[in-house]
Amino acid sequence: MRAVLSRLALAIGLLTLSAPLLAQPYPDKPIRLVIPTTPGGGTDAIGRVVGEVLAARFRVPVVPENRPGASAQKAADHVVKSPPDGYTIMIAQNAHVTNPAFFKKLPYDTLKDFTPIATVAMSPLVLVASGESKLTSWGELVAQARREPDSLSCATADSSSRLAVEQINEAAKMKLVALPYKGTGPAVNDVAGGHVNCTVTTIASILPFKGTGRAHVLAVLGNERSPFLPDVPTLAELGISGVEVKGWWGIFGPAHLPAATVEQLNEAIRTALAQPKVQAAIQTVSADPWIGTAQDLDQFVRREVPKIQRLAKQAGIEPE
Repeated sequence: MRAVLSRLALAIGLLTLSAPLLAQPYPDKPIRLVIPTTPGGGTDAIGRVVGEVLAARFRVPVVPENRPGASAQKAADHVVKSPPDGYTIMIAQNAHVTNPAFFKKLPYDTLKDFTPIATVAMSPLVLVASGESKLTSWGELVAQARREPDSLSCATADSSSRLAVEQINEAAKMKLVALPYKGTGPAVNDVAGGHVNCTVTTIASILPFKGTGRAHVLAVLGNERSPFLPDVPTLAELGISGVEVKGWWGIFGPAHLPAATVEQLNEAIRTALAQPKVQAAIQTVSADPWIGTAQDLDQFVRREVPKIQRLAKQAGIEPE
């Protein structure tokens, strides 16, 4: 009996010692929010909105950490190698699902090495012509591209815009020549400066030139008009179906993130996205809130990766 009591006392002692550890809530220390771009720009702005939301909700610092480079691979690789404890998360965008089609080897598996946490925002891309090109409508662009094949160059700042150009070419039965650029800023500036004929880009990047005559927004790459460009028709309205390309943003963590942690983060972001102040902050970069579950984001990624790989193969794009 004495031996039994001794073992019982030991067990109670161990439980007492471990209780404070088990009772510690998440989060109880700063959270790092990795951003795959340089400061400034849409992804950085939306990431910082999410950081402010989480900091206010959890009452811990949320530290933005910009890790640009290699088409968002540096940021993603860093997150993959972080402990799955919810203290290192990232905001990802289109490159997250296009990279598998554009690179032969990635330092991670897009479908296996991440935990989807929350959807955040979406924004359709737009087709924009240079004011110097004298192309003020979709019809004029199509007519010239068909009349003079390969005469129109189209700046592409990333893999999403490159794929969009290929989709437009196929759907409209014409040929725009894709010119790779190392960023949205240089691509848009060259279009506005008349050095390249057109580009596919985000709404936010082209708004500063709207009404200046330096650039003409010809079409929204989607099935619905954008509230930020209500007078611009969609490709669907122009008779081009099946081409819908959007910029998107979502929050991810490393694989094997605890379900309870995912739910806490998702619920905090989902609740905030329904608030007018947060919606207004996201709309400053011409994006709309995308409110969804972790499962919604997971399903979205699992649809997009094979679809983009198929489109890239059809377009003859060889992975680097």
